[in-house]
Amino acid sequence: MDQIREIVLSWQAMDIIEIAGGNDYVVLSLLNLLGDEDPTIRLRALTALGELLKEQDGKIRPLIIKNSFSKLVSLLGDDDPRIVTRSIEVLSQVLEGVQIDEARLSLLLNGAIDVARRDDTFLYITLLDLLGRLQLPPLGWEVRRRIDELLSSDDLYVKTVGARLLLSSGNLEGRGRTVLECVRGLLDSGNVLLIETGLSFLEEVLTFHLSTETMAYLVEFLSLLKGIENGAENVIIRARASNVRTELEKVLSSYYSSRPEEALEVIRGLLVRGRAEDGLTLALIVGGTPLLLRLLEEEAGRGDSELAGILKTLKDV
Repeated sequence: MDQIREIVLSWQAMDIIEIAGGNDYVVLSLLNLLGDEDPTIRLRALTALGELLKEQDGKIRPLIIKNSFSKLVSLLGDDDPRIVTRSIEVLSQVLEGVQIDEARLSLLLNGAIDVARRDDTFLYITLLDLLGRLQLPPLGWEVRRRIDELLSSDDLYVKTVGARLLLSSGNLEGRGRTVLECVRGLLDSGNVLLIETGLSFLEEVLTFHLSTETMAYLVEFLSLLKGIENGAENVIIRARASNVRTELEKVLSSYYSSRPEEALEVIRGLLVRGRAEDGLTLALIVGGTPLLLRLLEEEAGRGDSELAGILKTLKDV
């Protein structure tokens, strides 16, 4: 291993790639160097492993997973952000096309929390990309418990890790509202990278996770998306928000058009929560004039309500 360390220290990366072909000893030596005291050695060992993973066409993945997965994950808590970035990259290569088991997923969750608490948005978004591409096993009780703990966190970054895994699992299982609250937090963050992540999460919900639970809460994203569309400084974010809002309106129309009574119940709930604009928008999307007239009749006795004023204006036009 000392010879490999000297090669790494002198940064003869191509020499490592050339001598590593079919030689497990070289790979294992590189893996041992991930625990070296010198951060330069750790970083270069990671870089060499990344290059080997490209050259060996995935042949060394089982060796890394079997012998050093926990060591690789532990580097997500390294003090050097360069090492954390490279560790995420190598983990992405190692786990590509591989279904992670529960034990290793639990280890990865520990490392993910370390990254989430660094307050480094770029690193964090890179981590979320890794988690979003995981091939997850059926989630057992322990992993579900961990995800619930993440979702209950007051730290948006930590909470989003739980939301990311739950979305990737394919089943929100009664946690749809909690996940959408996390999405709202991302969209309200004022951070372009987090807003973009929130839009991506919302698109996933619209594509894969529609249910009675999520539908009732999705309505409240109409005005939020409109605000981003009209107010965000980044033109790309504005365009994405517009596209997502259009898709959301299509989903709401498709779902509630055949459920007018359910739509009315949702609108009433929005009014109680003081969200008259969202209620009116849903009424326009779903029922047009007939539904608006029903709302006007219901609101007639409450002349001071916000919606009653809006509806009266529309009627007078």
